[in-house]
Amino acid sequence: MPPRPEDEIPLPSALAPMRRFALDGALLCFDRRTGLTAVCEGPETAHLRMRAPRVVQFSITNACNLSCTFCSRDVAARSAWTADEAFVLLRDLDRAGVLEVAFGGGEPLVFKGFAALVRRLDLETRLSVSLTTNGTRLDDATIAALAPHVGQIRLSVYDDVDHQSILLRLARSGVRFGVNWLVTPARLPGLAAFVLDLVELGCRDILLLSYNGPDHALHLDPAEASELARVARVLGRGLAGRATLKLDVCWGERMAAVPRLFGGRPCPAGREFVVVTSEKQVSPCSFHHLRFPAETAEDVLRVWETQAAALAAPAHDPGCARTPGYGLDGAPRRLPMTG
Repeated sequence: MPPRPEDEIPLPSALAPMRRFALDGALLCFDRRTGLTAVCEGPETAHLRMRAPRVVQFSITNACNLSCTFCSRDVAARSAWTADEAFVLLRDLDRAGVLEVAFGGGEPLVFKGFAALVRRLDLETRLSVSLTTNGTRLDDATIAALAPHVGQIRLSVYDDVDHQSILLRLARSGVRFGVNWLVTPARLPGLAAFVLDLVELGCRDILLLSYNGPDHALHLDPAEASELARVARVLGRGLAGRATLKLDVCWGERMAAVPRLFGGRPCPAGREFVVVTSEKQVSPCSFHHLRFPAETAEDVLRVWETQAAALAAPAHDPGCARTPGYGLDGAPRRLPMTG
């Protein structure tokens, strides 16, 4: 009997209504409303291969109403996209099998017609739509307009923004939301208190980001990385059932002390997800130096298929987990298990 395509593989009844996505040797089932993901793997799925990226991260604009010192974007640059052009690109990627679009920037809420674009994608495609925002434009009316049409809103928390009032607003709205927080040497001592405060404010999804860039003062040294691993492990245990604490894949083997859901998987940038930039280019991730021109879904898929080796290459800036020693001084170290 010839192998079955992914749409014909029998699944448990609880997974049957979910959208299916072929991975290499496995079948991913996805619910765009809840974000629930299940991976099925066995002899029935061994023949499957990916035919498109699972996620497109769309940096739809470089413009932003903040001026963070660690950001290297040209915030004065105009986006090359219109809302209609972005919709056509994403509609066609949906038809090719892409499951999710995650909008970022810059600040996506300063992009003209953004809320209408999100609504249209929700109503006219099968894509799960999410966005990452600094939150300064998330008033009650904006949240109400976005909430029915997004799978999740992620709030990037910065020191000079009143994130507490924004989080309370999100919690009251009932929309699914999470927090991104950049861990630097200066922030590390306050990590545990910060995470516990977020949970008290109603946040149930916290992602700890590593810095990628040329400023070595923002990178953790080995001792600081070990302390982060220890604190993250303790917090993960203590928050079990109340909130999920996640670590950015860019931490790589520096976080060996922290349990991983899928073990030591390689960085998925350029394979499971790609970035579409505001300049109509494709890149493996937001921090990568490589850029390939792409104005249509066909362009994006052609780059994904033909430039696989380039998309799997390390980024030039320090911090990339694909680079020996993460591009920092000294050799990479697997940190010991700590309790």
